[in-house]
Amino acid sequence: MTNRHWREMVEIVGVVGIVASLILVAAELRDANEIASTDAELTLAQQYNVLHRERASNPELAKIFPKLESPDAHLITATDASQMRGIATFQINFLQSVQNAYQDDLISRKVRDAYISDLARTIDEWPGIRPYLAEIYETREELHGQVEFAPIADYLAAEGNSETAE
Repeated sequence: MTNRHWREMVEIVGVVGIVASLILVAAELRDANEIASTDAELTLAQQYNVLHRERASNPELAKIFPKLESPDAHLITATDASQMRGIATFQINFLQSVQNAYQDDLISRKVRDAYISDLARTIDEWPGIRPYLAEIYETREELHGQVEFAPIADYLAAEGNSETAE
């Protein structure tokens, strides 16, 4: 073999090495993205379950939920109202975390939509929280037009229509 052939062989081996290392880097990057996505989903699930875990373990907090479910049947004290507003604020902040994770491609649309559906269900099942969610939504313009907060906008639109119908 001549020097020219050796040089060509070394160049070919070098190019193959570069291509192989790029493939390896791409695989590592894909794995890192999957780990980050899984971590984001787990973190959101843990954050979401904080309220439910507290409800199950804290008798004082648990007392607020019947009032959320049927506010007209209960006396709502200033403490109750404060707790309800705190729960509404928690939900808004949680949905902002969902929005950020979705925008950063850390969670799927399916996961995001499940949390949005849960907010809609919460609005349906907990009439006591509605005024607090509405107040926060109306005072924080950055929430307007965001798909994550559509259930609140839909509730406000329905309330506006029912008031004009009366």
